[in-house]
Amino acid sequence: MKEFNNKITKLSNNSILSCKFFQPVYIFLFVNLFLILGCANINRNEDINICSTTKLPCIESNEYVLFITNKGKIKLELYGKSAPITVGNFIDFVEKGALNKTIFNRVIKKPYPFIIRGGDHTLIGNQNKFIETKTKDKRYIPLEIKLKTSNLPIYGKEIDSPSQINNIELKHKRSYLSMARSKAVNSASLQFYIILKSLPELDGRYAVFGKVVSGMDIVDLIQEEDFIIEAKRVDS
Repeated sequence: MKEFNNKITKLSNNSILSCKFFQPVYIFLFVNLFLILGCANINRNEDINICSTTKLPCIESNEYVLFITNKGKIKLELYGKSAPITVGNFIDFVEKGALNKTIFNRVIKKPYPFIIRGGDHTLIGNQNKFIETKTKDKRYIPLEIKLKTSNLPIYGKEIDSPSQINNIELKHKRSYLSMARSKAVNSASLQFYIILKSLPELDGRYAVFGKVVSGMDIVDLIQEEDFIIEAKRVDS
């Protein structure tokens, strides 16, 4: 258990997540306060259309992405109905080419399968597509978790009630995708995890938004420093 807790701490404290991407804290808090307040208003009205109320990329349909890696092809299905902002953000980065030539920078398989983390943009070089074209700022998205009994996701806060955790629509199961983030709840951006085994300990803390629908055998071959040659949006 102590070893597992250390792994969880690494997910939150890893310097690649925490240090590389953050602007000064006061700017970050201001931006995320705006996000949280906006999302709080969304949650007051279950009939509202999320994508019409946010300036963040937002997609409410199922989408498909193909990773062409140095080990083979991996196809993803993304669930926009359950995680529209998270999926919109991911698709936007895919279409900008932000995942091309990026490495899998953390792979934990021992003493048992855990996660593979991708989306390290350091290989992009001078073309930093992680930066917003208009604002020149780095984009962060709110934590987004949908319950089966709600029409809209919950934004900007972790879920810790056992009854709500049991009611989460997308959970951390083998082959599913979840957004990486730092300790700050609304700090997800480009990096993501592929889950290698069921990890209920992460439910309610990270945003699951899709799954691997083909190529899980390729995922199992991935080691640290393997890389995505190209990521592209594809048809079902």
